Order: sequence, then C-alpha cells, then structure tokens
Amino acid sequence: MLTLGGANKLLLIKSPAYSFSGKRIVISTKCAVVNVNSRANNRNLIEKIRERITYDDKVEIMSPSAYDTAWVAMVPATEYSGDGDSDRRPCFPQCLDWIMENQNPDGSWGLGTDHPFLIKDCLSCTLACVLALRKWGVGQQLVQNGMDFIASNDWAANNNDQFSPVGFDIIFPWMVNYAKELDLTLPSCLTSHVADSLLHIQDPEIRRKQNVQVYALEGLGKSCNWKGVISEHQKSNGSLFNSPATTAAALIHSRDEKCFEYLISVLKASNGQVVPTIYPMDIYTHLCMVDTLERLGVSKYFEFELRNILDEIHVRWLEKADEIFSDITCQAMAFRLLRSHGCDVLSDELTEYVDEEHFVNTVSMQYDGVTTVLELYRASQARICDEAILDKIHDWTSAFLKQQLQNQSILDKRLRKKVEYDLYNFHGTLDQFGVRRSIELYDARHFRILKTAYKCPTVHNEDFIRLSVEYYGISQAQFQKELQQMERWYVEFRLDRLNQGRNVLQVSYSLIAAVIVDPELNMARISYVKAIVLITLFDDFFDRYGSREEALSVLELVRKWNVHAETSYCSREVEILFTALYNTVNEVAENAYVAQGYCIKDDLVSRWLDLLENFARENESWSNETNVAMSLDEYLSFAWKSIGGRICVFTPTPFFGIKIPQEMFKSAEFDSLSEYTGLVCRLLNDLKTFKKERDEGTLNGVTLQIVGGVSEDEAVLKVEEIIEYNRKKVLQMVYRREGSIVPRECKELFLKTSKMAYCVYPYNGGDEYSSPNLIMKDIKAMIWEPLELPNLST
Repeated sequence: MLTLGGANKLLLIKSPAYSFSGKRIVISTKCAVVNVNSRANNRNLIEKIRERITYDDKVEIMSPSAYDTAWVAMVPATEYSGDGDSDRRPCFPQCLDWIMENQNPDGSWGLGTDHPFLIKDCLSCTLACVLALRKWGVGQQLVQNGMDFIASNDWAANNNDQFSPVGFDIIFPWMVNYAKELDLTLPSCLTSHVADSLLHIQDPEIRRKQNVQVYALEGLGKSCNWKGVISEHQKSNGSLFNSPATTAAALIHSRDEKCFEYLISVLKASNGQVVPTIYPMDIYTHLCMVDTLERLGVSKYFEFELRNILDEIHVRWLEKADEIFSDITCQAMAFRLLRSHGCDVLSDELTEYVDEEHFVNTVSMQYDGVTTVLELYRASQARICDEAILDKIHDWTSAFLKQQLQNQSILDKRLRKKVEYDLYNFHGTLDQFGVRRSIELYDARHFRILKTAYKCPTVHNEDFIRLSVEYYGISQAQFQKELQQMERWYVEFRLDRLNQGRNVLQVSYSLIAAVIVDPELNMARISYVKAIVLITLFDDFFDRYGSREEALSVLELVRKWNVHAETSYCSREVEILFTALYNTVNEVAENAYVAQGYCIKDDLVSRWLDLLENFARENESWSNETNVAMSLDEYLSFAWKSIGGRICVFTPTPFFGIKIPQEMFKSAEFDSLSEYTGLVCRLLNDLKTFKKERDEGTLNGVTLQIVGGVSEDEAVLKVEEIIEYNRKKVLQMVYRREGSIVPRECKELFLKTSKMAYCVYPYNGGDEYSSPNLIMKDIKAMIWEPLELPNLST
C-alpha cells in the first residue's frame, strides 16, 4: 500500500515485519513513515557539514578549559614587562577577565554540573579559578561563590564513581595546599584527602612506575626540577605535553621564553581570552571526524574533503609529526585510517606498544585509559600478513579490554558498549549493522576527559547525527521496498514450491543490504541477493536431497544453456531450479550490458557451471571410498570455489556506477581475491558445520583431517590459521593502491563478502545463516524498526 499525504508529503509503506519461527519466516504488517523531503534536508545538511569539515585553521576544535585558563591566568608578568612590580600583576589579564565572566550560576566553573559524574571535574576547575582570582585579589564575590560550591560538593573528591580528571590525585592536593597559602578555608575532608594523596605520590617507586611527573607536573609545584623537565620534555612548539596548564606552571616557576611563546600561540589560536585543555589537536580531531562520519554511514557525501584530510595527515605521518607520534591514541587511529584508505604506513611505528607491561609503566597517564587501548586494538585489526608487531598488540589489548569489561571498570556506558561490540565479532560487523549501533551510541553533547572535561563540536554535533538519521531512514525505506520485490521474484520462479532446502531469502537480502547500503545501488544489491539465494538452493540440492541423476541433468542443462518448448526435465525440482537460474542470469547479463556496454553472459554461465561441477566433485570425492584420503591441500584447491564467492562478487560488480574494464574479470588479481575470499568463507562454514556434515557424509575441511588421524582440536586450529592467513591476504589486496586493476569498490566487495561469512559463522555462535538467531536483532532493526533522532537538547 503506497499513499502520498498531500502537502505533508509523507510516504506510507505497508511493511511486513519479519520474525523467525523454524526455518520459515512468519510475517506481520506495520506501517513505516518516510519523509520524502529527506533528500532536500540532506542537501542542506551536507553543505553545512562540508563547511564544518574543511581542513583549515578556522575549524572549531574543542571547548574552552576553565582549568587550563586558570593556570595561564596565574602566570605573573615578571620579566615580560620590565616593571619591577610586574610579578604582582598577571601576564595574561585577558584570561582573568574570562574567568570573571564565565562562572556558572551554581558558583562553579567547567562544563557544568548537569552531568552527575562530572562533579569532581567541576571541583578541580572551580578551585583552579578561585586560586587565580584570589592570587590577583579580584572578584571577591566570585571567589565566595566558588568556595560555597566546593563546600557543598566536597564529597565528590573522594568518590570513586565520579569521572576523575587525569592527575587529579596529584594536582588537586597541591591546589588545596596553595589555597591555604592564600588564606582560603576549605572543608576538612579535602585536607584529609590531600594528606593521603601526598603520601601516595611521594612514594618514589610509585613515581618511577607511573610517571606521575610527566603529565601532572603542576601538582608538584616547587618540588619539581622545572629546568630539568623543560630540558627533557619540552616540545618544538614550546609546550610541555601540549598542555597549557603544565606549560603555564613551568612558566610560573622557570619563566622559560619558549613556554611563554607557546601560551601566546594558544591564545592567538583561540579567541585571545581562553585556552583549551590540549593544544594543538587538529590532526587527532580531523581523524576523529573522518572516523565518525564513516561510522555514521555518511562519509560518501564528503569523499573529496575526507580524502584531502587523510592525504594531508599522511604527509604529516611521513614527516614524523610530533602531534601524531607523541599521542598514542592519535597515532593508532592515524595508522588504522591511513592504511584502510590505501596509504603506505608501516606497523613498525607501533613497535613500542607491543608489550602491555611496558605500555603501562612507561606511557604517560593521559594515554593509559580504555580509549587509547581500544584504538590500539582497532589498529591491530588492520594487520596483514607477517606483522608480528600487530599480532602482539592485538593479543594484549584484547585481553586488557576483556578484563576491563569483566571488572566493570568502564564507567562510561557508551564506551563500554563500543568495547563490547568490537570484542564480540570485529570482522563480522556489517556496515549498516555498525551504523545503527553508532547512531544509537552517538551523543552530540559528548565530552571527553583529560585534566578536565571538554567537548569537541567538530566531531560531536547535531548536524552529523541529523544527516545520519535522515540517510538511514531513506535507506531503510528502500530496503523495505526491495525486500517485497525479492519476495515476488521468489514466488514468480516457484522457488517457494521447493519442499526441501533452506529458504534464506530474507536473511540473504538483509546481509547484502547491510554491506551494499547506498539506495542507488539497488541493482547491485538485488543481483547479489538472487545469486546467493540460488547458490544456496543448488548447494542444498546437490548436498542433501537431489539424486546423482538429477545433479548430472542440471550440469547438462547449464552446459547447453538453452530453454525451448521441447526442453525436458528429469524432475520438477530440476525444472524449477534451472529455469530460475536461466532467467536470472540472462536478466543480469542484459542489465550489465546496458551498464557496461559489453556482454558478460558467457562468463556468468561459465562460472555457474564451474560452481555446480565443484558441488558435484565434493560429493563424488567424499562418497568414493578411494578418495577418502584426500589431503587438506587437495581439498582447499577446489573448495574455495564451491562456496560461490566468485559468482557473488562477479554478479553485482557491473552495477556499482563505475566503468569496469572487461579484462578485470579474468585478471590474476580478481582470481586471487576470489580465492582468498572463498577460502575464508568456505572454512568459516566448515568450522561451524563440520559436526553436522560429518553425520550427513558431506565433505568438510575439518572432518577431512579428523578422518586422516588428526585430533579435532588440532584440525580446528589448523583451519582457523588458514582462515586468518587468507583474511589478511584479502585485506592486503584491498588496501593496495599501486598496480591494481580491480577498482577499490570491487575489492571492498570481496572484503564485505568475507565479513558476511564472519557474521553468519561467528566463532562464539551457531550457524546464523541457516538458523538465524543472534543476528535477528540487527536485521529487524536495520529493515523494520524506525530510527528516531536522539534528544539533542543541551
């Protein structure tokens, strides 16, 4: 039922909602509402976002930091004015003005106390601002308001459920002691917290192991050897760790000229009155922006801009830019995104992070949290063959993150969900399934926390999420329409009358739609679905219920490839299967000719014949007792063909909206991609089905080894090693830019095909293709459940 709602232009689609009961699908109906003005809304949002993401110095990076601004405000003017009394005046009075103009209504400073877990951060920001005002003898009422806030919320200083600023137990005690020097009276519980914290950080063993000096130096005050620290840690931009607060503390105690110049540059880059909590941060912010737009499923609109961003960052990577290589999180994300986009980056640059103990004991405290480890884990997933460095990083980061989940140590619920999703089935997360999760986890008001909490509006804003939700809705409406179209095709060719074998139409369509997402690629999606459904039906026919005579009849029909009135079939099932294949292949070939200008029918028929012959070969090999001793290598030499991966990728490729050279289909590169992908899919299937197929007498890579005398555990381990090797080979070929005849869009389809195999044959689940269970939540959400725009109120 299609209706158009007058001026409101609402398209109502009568949509079946699918739920699985046994192997067939039970259908109920409900209405999905799609705003057909969405495309116009998209265009406006796209232009707005394009202006936001342009890679230039005007990009809005992060929110102001009251904490860091207070430290800059405390720098005296000594030696910068020539005035003997200058140390009684602030060097940066504009920062003091900002503090006086930006106190929150409750007397605090910082992002505000609306978030229940940011009270500790507000304590830190507020005390720092109070100290700055008190030091220069201004804003007495503001000071009193701040002291009242601290007295009312002193409980948060010792509360472990609060988000704690990095270095809080080092810096806050120093600020409390400095408040005493300024004759400020603080609650007694804060002074006891100070005593405990000072005893803790003065332990030399703790200092040695935790590097407490390197990021929270302002908390050491006069006891710090500032000249030594500056000599060892000062960056080329004059800062200490790109931290305005730490750099300001160094300037207070040492009056270093380069520190002064750094603070001047930070203020100049801001509005002249305020500083962020870390500077510079434009590379990391732009990486996050690229990553976020990809995860939200809307990067296609900004390919030119995002390509320019990554090209610029690649140049900085090759230059060993300090802004990348001094920030582990930034370095790991840069490695992953640059490699995945075809840039030549070496995993050797991550060598120092291969050992967890070394990482924990040597990395500065702002980089030792879950977010950084998660980025290292993601970077390790971009490993290709012979990269032991990334293998080691993967081993310890995955164990670390699992332990964090088990200990319930991740307070941020959204971050905890991200870790859970990535650990569950990283290689089996399909594009649109991931987009849905990313949208649901996205928070336009999101904040991060270093020495203070801060927001990054370049990455977290309303425009990104609005565009993503709009585009998701457009795709969802297209999916609903196409699924109904596929149901009609299934019935038209009488495939619903096959009483045996699996009905995988809905599952197949959902998987394909989850990786070929663009609504405009409907022909690619539909042709892929038809191919995989037919492959499954023929597989079941050859494996389970078709006779040898029927199988040979099918092969003969495909060899002749001719249907006329006199064509005879040895059974009703053979007639249904062959006529569906015949008409579908001819239709695909005709459409491909229109799209590409050349005929692919002979190639398609040849590949189908090869596939069906391999089905027959598998059955003959396993049934013939003389061939039971077949080696694993012999099996792998043809088993990769019998999963149907070559046809699955070949069939939709002409419909990707780009010109495909005809010789590509017969190139060594295309064949290699087909083989590597086919082995991943074939062996993942074998792992999940070997016990059932052993009982059925079906050839399987695991069973083959067991029959040959190998233990089940050893056989499984061997197959897992082969899968991993071939997965890495697929990645290696997809990432390669130079010397490739296969367009990136086609190579990515091979990768996405292997992802589908990981999705339906997860290591920690059942056969989700034949008996979908775990993936049903993602399928229902992607096709049928409306996605509402999150609450964006501030």
